[in-house]
Amino acid sequence: MAKRAEVLVARRRLGFGAAGTREYFVVLQSDILASIETVVVAPLDDDGPMYEDDPLAVHVSAKEAGTKRAQVVLVHLLTAASLEKFEPSPAGHLFARSIAQVESILRTVLHL
Repeated sequence: MAKRAEVLVARRRLGFGAAGTREYFVVLQSDILASIETVVVAPLDDDGPMYEDDPLAVHVSAKEAGTKRAQVVLVHLLTAASLEKFEPSPAGHLFARSIAQVESILRTVLHL
């Protein structure tokens, strides 16, 4: 069961991160859907200069991402995946202000 704004770690590479690194994803779907076997997520990547002016990236702290370095949520790369592809315990949880930024970008991406 995954809850909105939790940061999950992929058990195996899903193709978003560099080879040999752990891949982190934030849960985007509503908690109403928490009992289904799939989850809608967006990947995280190490924050860096290439994301400085990216309007589709949300900058998040290492603390909330559960990582050693600050991250960015790449909202436009959202995907659905089986919960079995992720570790059972979340690595982190986005702060309210960060998930609000993700939601705003998601509305733009999906034209809602």
